[in-house]
Amino acid sequence: MLFISLLFSDPMRFFLTLAAVVFSICVHEYCHARVALAFGDSTAADAGHLTLNPLKQMGAISVIMLLFVGLAWGAVPVNPYRLTRKGRILPALSGPLANFGMFLIAWILLFAIARVSFEVPVPLPALMFILIFGYMNALLFFINILPVPGFDGWNILKEFVRFREIRSDWGKGIVIFVIFLLIMSFDWLTKVALWLIRTAVLAGEGRLF
Repeated sequence: MLFISLLFSDPMRFFLTLAAVVFSICVHEYCHARVALAFGDSTAADAGHLTLNPLKQMGAISVIMLLFVGLAWGAVPVNPYRLTRKGRILPALSGPLANFGMFLIAWILLFAIARVSFEVPVPLPALMFILIFGYMNALLFFINILPVPGFDGWNILKEFVRFREIRSDWGKGIVIFVIFLLIMSFDWLTKVALWLIRTAVLAGEGRLF
């Protein structure tokens, strides 16, 4: 089912998901640019990526793909030759950590809401947004930290494994295997992200332990 179909069947969920995903990706990419600048690489900053503008951080094609298909990505340039080894690891790690931080914020909010839900009713759109926001950021963290080409986890892995080893037949075999695992485990990752969000509500209601 195309993501755009939600616009007609459940418009509130469509726009809340859109807002959560766009904001999360933009913060993720902003952190890449900001941390890279802090460690000496101004490539992203010079290209105008110190912003939360989705057209800049994601690009028009990514935004269109999100609207219709539900898939999106960021586009922050980093020049590894202007960074030290530590400087290459931390900018790559900053994006997934930003997603993890946003997930924690959503988790804490859901926990607090569950604790006081009977005294302080929360509007449904706000509650739905926090749920979607937390779920999406947990999922984005899991996906981006995977050591697969194109994801941040791969850029981190390259700093610990020599590139010529990755280019060997053995290294290529591992890469293909990891990509296969990603495809096969995507459904499992979505379930884990959903379960993590549910624990906030269960813990707030005193039903987790």
